[in-house]
Amino acid sequence: MFFDSHSKKDCCGCSACSNICSVSAITMKEDSCGFLYPHINNDLCVHCGRCRKVCPLSITFTGQEGNPSIYAVRNQDTAAVRKSSSGGVFTLLAKWILSQGGVVYGVGFDDAFSVKHMRGQTVSKVQKFRTSKYVESDISEVYQHIGEDLKTGLTVLLTGTPCQISGVTRYLNFRRIPVASLYTCDNICHGVPSRKVWEDYLKILKSNYIGTDDEITMINMRSKKVSWKEKQMDISLRKGNIDSVIKDFSFNRIFASLYATRPSCFNCHFNSYLRPSDITLGDFWTGETAGLKFDISQGVSEILVNTPKGKQLFNLIKDQASIQPLTQKEGWQPHLEYSARPPKKYREFWKDYKSTSDKELVLRKYMKGSLLTRMIRILSPVLRKTGLYNLAGKMYNIVLGKKG
Repeated sequence: MFFDSHSKKDCCGCSACSNICSVSAITMKEDSCGFLYPHINNDLCVHCGRCRKVCPLSITFTGQEGNPSIYAVRNQDTAAVRKSSSGGVFTLLAKWILSQGGVVYGVGFDDAFSVKHMRGQTVSKVQKFRTSKYVESDISEVYQHIGEDLKTGLTVLLTGTPCQISGVTRYLNFRRIPVASLYTCDNICHGVPSRKVWEDYLKILKSNYIGTDDEITMINMRSKKVSWKEKQMDISLRKGNIDSVIKDFSFNRIFASLYATRPSCFNCHFNSYLRPSDITLGDFWTGETAGLKFDISQGVSEILVNTPKGKQLFNLIKDQASIQPLTQKEGWQPHLEYSARPPKKYREFWKDYKSTSDKELVLRKYMKGSLLTRMIRILSPVLRKTGLYNLAGKMYNIVLGKKG
């Protein structure tokens, strides 16, 4: 645990500890890499131990067995699918919550395109939560709002990474806030990059490639302009165009390289079919070999229904979707079993990044990824089409596990 070890691999930055503290002795502060960590004011601390007890990393799901119901799912509304990262399932979940007069908490861009958790009670606001944001979201400000909404009896949908979901639900339980009307949805996550690196990336674009009389109006990290599997980044400007820049200098490549990833993600406590949420969402990358009986050209989601409450919510939306049950073998994904591995030059990247003012030079140097990540990026599409993706992923874990 971080409060004992002070090792950064033992903190996921969820802010549960700072929110549970009754004397405001804990403040979340960014380190030099841009990741949030708790800092204790010992003059205020009363040593109650709540911060340790609420921490989601005080437990682990990794290595434990779960038995969720697994499905390939695609929203029947093709327009919603086109505007989503994969199969448009989040839109269905959010739509039902709003129809009940409820509230959705999700990840969106603010006016400066920083990434944070937000509260949405209208369709227009909730639409901001669609599509992937490959940046660590600041969730610290929504804890109390979620608690207040639940106390007033509102139906609430909370989405986020598994560690964030676990942090919030443990906080609510410690506060003894009723959660009967709370639905939780996590994602199959392989790690979150630094907000500082993301903000530096935006500064590079603005200073080097965008005119002083122009501005960014839209960012989509999972555009389907080419294909839903391409993971193509799309940035729109009010006047100009930087498509050629983004093609060569995409933040998605920085994300995929793993160099900017939070340390705790390489020691994830949630790589398991046993989940902390009611429903888990992810891309169903091997849909082409699963014999699906519906069109997946625009994208298809994998959904894990983990709890009776999750089953209830799934049953409420399933008539609006094309659905096919999957076995665990068919729905296998690496980060339902093991964490991402840190690149060998992970420390070297951060040393270079923090020691220079030319951030673009460092990002371009490392964004191509290690030899291993480049091989995975090249081979994965072929392995998915041939049906060998699962076997290769399991062999990768066995070989690298022995080396580790």
